[in-house]
Amino acid sequence: MIDAAAQGFAPHHWAAMTAIAAAAGLMHGFVGIGFPLLATPLFGLLFGWRSAVALLVLPTLLVTLGTLWAYRGQADLRAVLREHWPLAALMPLGLVAGVHALHSVPADLLMLLMAGVMIVYLVLDRFGHTDLPAARAHPTLLAVPFGLAAGFCEGALNVAGPMLLIYFLLLDLPVVSIIATLNWLFFAGKTVQSLLMAQRGAFDATVLQATLPIAAVGVVGYFAGLRLRQRADPARYRGWLKATLALMAAGLVLRVAVGGGAA
Repeated sequence: MIDAAAQGFAPHHWAAMTAIAAAAGLMHGFVGIGFPLLATPLFGLLFGWRSAVALLVLPTLLVTLGTLWAYRGQADLRAVLREHWPLAALMPLGLVAGVHALHSVPADLLMLLMAGVMIVYLVLDRFGHTDLPAARAHPTLLAVPFGLAAGFCEGALNVAGPMLLIYFLLLDLPVVSIIATLNWLFFAGKTVQSLLMAQRGAFDATVLQATLPIAAVGVVGYFAGLRLRQRADPARYRGWLKATLALMAAGLVLRVAVGGGAA
């Protein structure tokens, strides 16, 4: 493992980074989310968790912009955000705490906590215990804890997606609304996260030189995944989202098992 913030990249590092970015972009395009979900644990294996987060913040921001452009006009974002406004309002507060935790709490603990939340949700869903009329009746109230949790996970682990995805699946929102709203929130969160990490000096010359190639490959992968999704069966979409959560939970547990999460 190397410290990406202090050293340059060898050819095999570039090969690994571009391959991961392409796969993560493809996943993001096909499912509507997933670039940081897949890329962050794999980059963490190569460079340590803090360096992985620093390397992927700006590429994730650009992939998210591509998603917003692709889904523009397909969902009434104003109506969705009016009902779920605590997500946007409280994510920055959670994000500040998450960035602090990134530098003060063992990454292994943070990853296991997130994996645990996802596993609990998937088990409950498997046995039919996530059909909660009270949640659908009071989405604004439910958005308060999920907004804080999503912001915290964004700052600490570079992935707000699982918390937000669980929230929207509990509410059973239309697919297009889920994708558009998630990526709008990702964009807002990544903007704040980028500013906070820049203040901490996370973006040195080594990190910045890798940002554009990673982002370019990720965006190309994204649009390839989007084309694949347009040919797939839309009825299976919620299953893909749940499979994405399961993949992320397994990746986090594997990341902790192989060690090095605190780096």
